[in-house]
Amino acid sequence: MATPLPFTSTVPLQPPPPKDRPPHHLLERCTTMAELKRVHARMIRSGVAFAPFPASHLVSRCAIEDFGSLDYARLVFRQIPNPTAFTFNSIIRGYTNKNVPLEALRFYVELIESGLVPDSFTFPSLFKSCGFLDEGKQLHCHVVKSGFSSDIYIQNTLMNMYAARGCLTSACQVFDKMGEKTVVSWATMVAVYTRSDHLSEALDLYRQMESKNVTPNEIVLVNVLTACARARDLETGKRVHRYIEEHRIGFDLVLRAALLDVYCKCGCVSLARQLFDEMPERNLFCWNIMIKGHVEDSDYKEALRLFREMQFMGIKADKVTMASLVQACSQLGALELGKWFHVYIVREKLEVDVVLGTALVDMYARCGCIESAFKVFGDMPRRDVMTWTALIGGLAVCGHAERALQTFREMQRIGVKPDAVTFVGVLTACSHAGLVDEGCSHFDSMASIYSIQPSVEHYGCMVDLLGRAGRIGRAEELIRSMPMAPDRFVLGGLLGACRIHGNLEVAERTARKLMELDQKHGGAYVLLSNIYGSLQKWDEVGRLRELMSGRNVKKPPGCSLIEMDGEVHEFVVGDESHPQSAEIYAMVEDMISRLKEAGYVPNKSEVLLDMDEEEKENALCRHSEKLAIAFGLMRTTPGTPIRIMKNLRVCSDCHAATKLVSKVYDREIVVRDRCRFHHFRDGCCSCKDFW
Repeated sequence: MATPLPFTSTVPLQPPPPKDRPPHHLLERCTTMAELKRVHARMIRSGVAFAPFPASHLVSRCAIEDFGSLDYARLVFRQIPNPTAFTFNSIIRGYTNKNVPLEALRFYVELIESGLVPDSFTFPSLFKSCGFLDEGKQLHCHVVKSGFSSDIYIQNTLMNMYAARGCLTSACQVFDKMGEKTVVSWATMVAVYTRSDHLSEALDLYRQMESKNVTPNEIVLVNVLTACARARDLETGKRVHRYIEEHRIGFDLVLRAALLDVYCKCGCVSLARQLFDEMPERNLFCWNIMIKGHVEDSDYKEALRLFREMQFMGIKADKVTMASLVQACSQLGALELGKWFHVYIVREKLEVDVVLGTALVDMYARCGCIESAFKVFGDMPRRDVMTWTALIGGLAVCGHAERALQTFREMQRIGVKPDAVTFVGVLTACSHAGLVDEGCSHFDSMASIYSIQPSVEHYGCMVDLLGRAGRIGRAEELIRSMPMAPDRFVLGGLLGACRIHGNLEVAERTARKLMELDQKHGGAYVLLSNIYGSLQKWDEVGRLRELMSGRNVKKPPGCSLIEMDGEVHEFVVGDESHPQSAEIYAMVEDMISRLKEAGYVPNKSEVLLDMDEEEKENALCRHSEKLAIAFGLMRTTPGTPIRIMKNLRVCSDCHAATKLVSKVYDREIVVRDRCRFHHFRDGCCSCKDFW
């Protein structure tokens, strides 16, 4: 009995091919390995399976196609008596595409040892397989010896190889020595510079293309726009946009996304949004760019609205989307919405990588939920310095100074090197807890141990630390010793300390410096007015008011945010725009009445105008956080915590009133102001009245 052929198929055979169409021509129609094996069986029966051209064609289909099998390709290859360079190239290309570089290089060695000469199609795949620079240099020598040193395609892949191996100088040399440069050559070099983060060189090369009248293709334009976005080069980005429109280049999604990224990163979010709204088609990448653009532009509510529109369109968010949205919740203090996003992440099984995990840690910490921040932190499989920094900074602003410093010590113990931002959190923790000596020690260690030169921000933290502790003279001395000019934050910190401790002399001196630095810096006028007002110096207060009016200086209004049922409500001082304004003011009146029964005495020194006592008290009642608290008491059930975020520092009158509200109404009230968190419970605040 005859042994059956290994490729016998039970599938009905097609009619035999015509005599002028041998079986190997059917290889082009194959879409699966099963079909390809059936054609191979026909080739064996017809006697062409081992002929060089049909066999090479079969090997190529097996090695290169997505449905192919490199193992099967090698078996066929070994049966070919005299494989050609094309056959070797197919195997080499297959291993390169499947990311098995070592086998690709081995087949090249076998090609050389067999006495065959590599051709222009051999080297491009090999350059992609080079894992080390030395291998690439050896292959470069083979290119020269084989006579292909002027082949444009080989030179383009050679540039990519050198750039990928970190040898940008050699890539530039290859480009500069090219006798003829096609648009692909220019595109390759622009891409090389962009990927290597040599952005100015990438943009300079594009300008050279313009001067030489080389027409850029879409690959060049995308890479130039990518470089513009990273370099924040709005002018060149707009010029590329005009070029695209003037030459009527088709706007594919990649090109539009690159333009969106340029405008968003350069702060022109309105231009990006206009382009986005005009797009006939938008993929997830475009939505992510636009959502992140609104977040970076501090337009957090619009980012959330855009996400709702994205959901309505049926587009599923990914981890990049979630990282931006969680960051928006962090800035808005929208804890409930942030929790909803966290549930969404878990439900959709999105990967919580370092970026998304750090965003969640930061969101929970900034919203005052430290235990939730620790839970996310502990569940992360990998953490970087930014993750540790987010946790330390969150602990610091929540007033958990010792836990922040303990976390910093743990970070050091496991070998994670702190960066400059980490030390901002550490010094903030020391400042809020009044740990002067420890803060000074950490400040000194920046340069001596970690080779981090303190920036103006670190000096600002130290001035705040010394000033809060009442060491005004030492803080002023530190400012004088700074290696750089103090900015408004450093001087503002000293002025704020003068207000706390009533040091008028240093306050006037510091305020003058602040006004010289920035005549329109409203904080300097307001803080100095506060000090004058507390000392009943109304003439000085009036003089400052006139000065502010003459210089057109606007005091930033107090603004408080409170989240309710997934919506963020905003109140400004004296606000009457809310739909429930009448009920809110009635609640404020009732609240103040109950607080007075509990011993509340309004601190009228906070009012900066010389008015009668009743008007002063009325002005205090209209502060934004009081309106937000009243709204929270109206809209939440008894016992529910109330969370508020304020853009300015909480005034002493609102701080005292909120302590009493927490006791009278038996509520936990969490207020995040510009400086820190205040957790009010049973008539006490976590800051211990030190803020």
